[in-house]
Amino acid sequence: MSEDQKLWTLDAVMEATGGQLLVQGGEQSFSEISTDSRTLDRGDLFVALTGEQFDGHQFFEQAVSRGAAGVVVALEEQETIGLQGFQIPVVGVPDTLRAFGDLAEFWRRRYPIPLVAITGSNGKTTTKEMVAAIFGRSWKVLKNHGTFNNLVGVPLTLLQLNSSHQAAVIELGMNQPGEIERLTEITRPEVGMITNIQPAHLEGLGSLAGIQAAKGELFAGMEETATIVVNMDDPRVMDVASPFAGRQVKFSTAGGSADITLERLVSMDLDGSRFLLKLEEETLEMYLPVLGRHHINNAVAAAAVAWAVNLQSSTIAAALAEFRPVDKRMEILTLPGEIHIINDSYNANPGSMAAALETLTHLKKRGKTFAVLGDMLELGADSPDLHRQVGVIVAREGVDHLLAMGEQASHLLAGAAEAGMSSDRMTQASDHQEMATQVRSLLAAGDCLLVKGSRGMRMEKVVEILVAEQEKQKVNV
Repeated sequence: MSEDQKLWTLDAVMEATGGQLLVQGGEQSFSEISTDSRTLDRGDLFVALTGEQFDGHQFFEQAVSRGAAGVVVALEEQETIGLQGFQIPVVGVPDTLRAFGDLAEFWRRRYPIPLVAITGSNGKTTTKEMVAAIFGRSWKVLKNHGTFNNLVGVPLTLLQLNSSHQAAVIELGMNQPGEIERLTEITRPEVGMITNIQPAHLEGLGSLAGIQAAKGELFAGMEETATIVVNMDDPRVMDVASPFAGRQVKFSTAGGSADITLERLVSMDLDGSRFLLKLEEETLEMYLPVLGRHHINNAVAAAAVAWAVNLQSSTIAAALAEFRPVDKRMEILTLPGEIHIINDSYNANPGSMAAALETLTHLKKRGKTFAVLGDMLELGADSPDLHRQVGVIVAREGVDHLLAMGEQASHLLAGAAEAGMSSDRMTQASDHQEMATQVRSLLAAGDCLLVKGSRGMRMEKVVEILVAEQEKQKVNV
């Protein structure tokens, strides 16, 4: 944005943040809001955020030298910074992160467009992308990208709103109590959905009851004039939805009596799924070119959101028929010999592990099935038992071979052994290279391989090694 396009006035910043004007300065308007002194443009307002590994106050002078037209700082830092001689406005606030959210909320109020907020333990990113794809056939949509789903990323996304946007779809993430409450306050959603409530982030939330309370902050923080979209198949979601006095749109993929239901699964294979979707009295033949029973659940949830805002059924069906998987989420790679790799390495918790393993068993045809699993992180004291439970699922789903790595690998293998998997069908690896080597020694034509683990495990490295080895073989032929 050019410097002469001023979107913010100093008065608006003061109104939004309730801050104190520590330095009057000369400039009274700003182009955009920036939290990064490296990418800040001349004329921007710099907000000095403090994180676990950085402190924006240390880059105060760098921001000014790059042309910041104003800055927002923590009141407790004003003496450390030294404000003498500054010729631009300096606004002091008790908490710069909260002030940043206040600025985003203030900006959101300028654009009263339909905004959908989505949270949940599993499926929230894919569901968000599906909703955005459906909306995108009728409207220009703002959505958050990548990991921009927290107290920094959501405000950064909302600050991109402009008069061309007709709708917004925002994913809300959290690790601690109170985060969803704050994000709901900032986004002010017209439609809210909790995909499901399952064990995840137990280190920060303590228990499944803690997760339920934290996710439930979305519904609790929404206005009664809004609409919540409710997963009838999840009793915890139903529980947090029950106090909401506004409109409720309900969906079910397990035979529940809801507004939107999965009537019948027709087929599921590597090239996608076909199913019948019922929207009240209308039944649609649906095709979803994404692997996984859980992605059908995501599609039904996305359809419920679209139905809640009165989009046509034909729009819903057409958008989902063209949907493509999100990076590292049930991506299919095929090696010579019709060896299929399911790269689901973006993240993992017990619920998503179970869903991915269920999908793997559906693909057991002429070859064998392999589960290459890394640790599920942030599960706290329950981690050993939850990994053991996943091992039990591996065995009961009939997976031919389990390969595990990470600190919890022994618990995974113990669970599989407990459920009857023999030791010759289990392997433990110490790193990605060893894992890839073990996998390569076992694979044969027609086999199918699931690779999954938490983000911190970087299980995609196993996939990358296998693909690179294959490419190297091609060159040497």
